[in-house]
Amino acid sequence: MSELRPKKTVQKILISTTSRFIGEYEADGMLITHALSGFAGTPNLPTTLTENPLCRNSFIISFETPPMEKDPLALPDYSVVGDRWCTYLSILFGKRFDNHGLVEGIGFFRLPQFEHYSTLCNPRLPQNNHSPRKDLEIELDLKLVSLVERLIVNRNLEPQFVQFLRSAGRFYLQALQTFERQPETAYLNLITCGEILSNYYNHEYEKEDLLDDETKSLLGGIEKCCQDGPKIAKQVRGRLMQVKRRFVKTVLKLLNDYFFTHSESTEPLWCLRKENMELRIAAAYDLRSCYVHSGIDFGVWVSLWANHGLEVQLGTPNIEDQRFQKSLTDAPTFLGLERIMRFCLLRFMHLNGVEIDARLADTQPEQPNPGDVSRPTSEP
Repeated sequence: MSELRPKKTVQKILISTTSRFIGEYEADGMLITHALSGFAGTPNLPTTLTENPLCRNSFIISFETPPMEKDPLALPDYSVVGDRWCTYLSILFGKRFDNHGLVEGIGFFRLPQFEHYSTLCNPRLPQNNHSPRKDLEIELDLKLVSLVERLIVNRNLEPQFVQFLRSAGRFYLQALQTFERQPETAYLNLITCGEILSNYYNHEYEKEDLLDDETKSLLGGIEKCCQDGPKIAKQVRGRLMQVKRRFVKTVLKLLNDYFFTHSESTEPLWCLRKENMELRIAAAYDLRSCYVHSGIDFGVWVSLWANHGLEVQLGTPNIEDQRFQKSLTDAPTFLGLERIMRFCLLRFMHLNGVEIDARLADTQPEQPNPGDVSRPTSEP
């Protein structure tokens, strides 16, 4: 009866999403396929096929691992593979994914976690609905997992790139998971995502590039004011404005012209625009600083128009603190910042060997990329 027991070299993880996907993904030693839900033997189709607050579609990730040495001191925990796949899938499709843990691992049956199945979602949000995201229109088909398979299968990628992508992507996914309950935390997670990406490009920036003109002028005055002026200015230059300026420069670097042509918003007035993008990115970081240093709540303002797809604020928030008011007025909403960070992550992947779509390149094709031949049109 040993053939009925889980194999030590086959691991199975349960994940789920608030969106609906078709198809499946299969490669050497890897399978991602649907895990059917039901009650009393009857599939619960209305809950899984339609956009509703209880929608939750489940999948099993099954993969092979090398045989273990005899009597290992510590058993490996392969549930982290589910975290990584949820991160990569959320970036690729722009949808929320949750890892519920192992159902079979290293020869044992496992009990996954089910708390997310009782959590309601807002089906009107782009990360929860059943429609492809408007930017690259990547179909919600598991066969398209092949676009990111290099990240886990036959990687052959720069380790530092993978490390930074995984860390930044984890915060992006957490933003999708927490937005409906903790919008401030979700917004800060997106800022952290951008900060991690900016650290990857840190070596490309000269210190002078990370200072604005006013700060450069002040430092020039310090250099001339006393004998130790140059030394003092050098020390101050090494500390001032670097984090924020690096964040802004990196986001601008990773956004290209195509980003501004496709938005989730239906009205031009609600969309992000190229001409004031630097102002809005800087304001988003200022909003983060206001919250960290003063604890002022801002979740209601960045999420106020979420159901209508607004990427920028309408009007000026009625807030007494003028600095905080200006930051809120200029900063993107959560939906705007989410679209910014996802596009940055997608382009970060594309420019480092994980080719997603030609429109993510520095020079875009004249005609929209059809999404490449791997995209099927049929239902399962």
